[in-house]
Amino acid sequence: MEITIPPKTGHALRLAAGDVLRVTDLDGLQVADLVAFDAADPREHLSQGFTRANNDKADLAIGDHLYSNLNTPMLTLVADTVGVHDLLFPPCSSYLYEQVFGLPGRTGCREHLTAALEPFGIGFDQVTDPFNVFMNTAIGEDGRMLIFRPKSGPGDHVDLRAERDLIVAVSACAADGDVNDCNGGKATRIGLTVNP
Repeated sequence: MEITIPPKTGHALRLAAGDVLRVTDLDGLQVADLVAFDAADPREHLSQGFTRANNDKADLAIGDHLYSNLNTPMLTLVADTVGVHDLLFPPCSSYLYEQVFGLPGRTGCREHLTAALEPFGIGFDQVTDPFNVFMNTAIGEDGRMLIFRPKSGPGDHVDLRAERDLIVAVSACAADGDVNDCNGGKATRIGLTVNP
């Protein structure tokens, strides 16, 4: 299964236990927001906080797990050509664009993930803080969170193995040059491939 996610949109799909999801930066410098839910009970979902706590760090390396809000592994990172991702930021949203950036009338990853998850009965309030694939961030000396240009180029990817049956949604992040350097100033495409 191969899927291309157009800029500023999202896509959701089911993964069976053992499936490997490849998330590819097709054009370079593009972030992908990824959320995951237990297929049998979507109240169990990917948790940034428990992923950080259980790995005892704020980033991921090959072999590390993405954990749920019930402290159980959901996905395992099995390949990574970049090594720079984010577990700090929530998905961008219409609220952030209007209230923080002063840009009303825009939608963000939270809305795009919600739209993709609608066929699975997962609503806006359930869209959790994502694993921000390829997002390049840091915490400055003053404690502020910083966003830099991604280090991913065309074809860079991560492979994530499902540790159980999951519903996963991925968005091609909507930030562009009038917000920050999250996507190198231009929103582009993300590719998904599923291998059983």
